[in-house]
Amino acid sequence: MSQIPSASQTPSASQIPCFVVNLATATKRRAAMQVLLEQHHITPTWFDAVDGRIMSEQVIASHFNAAKAEIAYGPMVRAEIGTTLSHLGIYRQMVENNIPCAAILEDDILLAEDFGALLQTTGPQSLSSVFTPDQAVMIQMTHVMRAYRQGAIKLGQREIVRPHGGVWLTSGYFITLAAAKNLLREMYPVWMVADHWRRFEREGLLTLYALTPNAVWESELSLVSDIAPDRRARRRERKTLFDRLMRIWDTTIVRPFLVRDLPRNGD
Repeated sequence: MSQIPSASQTPSASQIPCFVVNLATATKRRAAMQVLLEQHHITPTWFDAVDGRIMSEQVIASHFNAAKAEIAYGPMVRAEIGTTLSHLGIYRQMVENNIPCAAILEDDILLAEDFGALLQTTGPQSLSSVFTPDQAVMIQMTHVMRAYRQGAIKLGQREIVRPHGGVWLTSGYFITLAAAKNLLREMYPVWMVADHWRRFEREGLLTLYALTPNAVWESELSLVSDIAPDRRARRRERKTLFDRLMRIWDTTIVRPFLVRDLPRNGD
């Protein structure tokens, strides 16, 4: 992945790395994010996003497994390929620099008042204190609709829970080194979008968790995406008889008794 840009990093001993994906041309977004992060006392590691829209056919072909994508996911547009390469580029930085864990943000988000405490290496709200680097874990920091009632981990005024149902978006998440290694190994050349988290969990690449109440949410800037404005609808997976039976089980037993709705921060 030699053509994927590297991050400009300014490490802080008391804070886990916070990567922010930002197109070099999106200077207004970067300036707005800089102000936001300073308000939260966060020193970001800026990562120059890969703009798939301007990559040549030859370069795209060198980073993209079109045949596997067609079978496993469906056609991917250039912007989706670039976005996925951006996140894989951060995982590469984590692996090469042996970074135990990191928070990854996109540049069109807003943050809860206590977000900075979540990134501290110590303290009652420290995300890095919950899982070790060799546990392949992703914690979604944007909103997920539902989670299982059992197994919640207290984190100050928040909880880390096991999500139920779909988990999407790369707007804001925490990831361990083991998960980064697995994704980098299995996802390059690109054949799937970066936020198909449930698929990654089914493939055994990581275990999904979610933070509730969510500490990250999309700002108005997300309505006009600089990276992926032409994203196509995902291909629906064919449902088997087992899938249909599991859906009945889910709607009659799991949701009513084992799952709870999660509050949405940022509305």
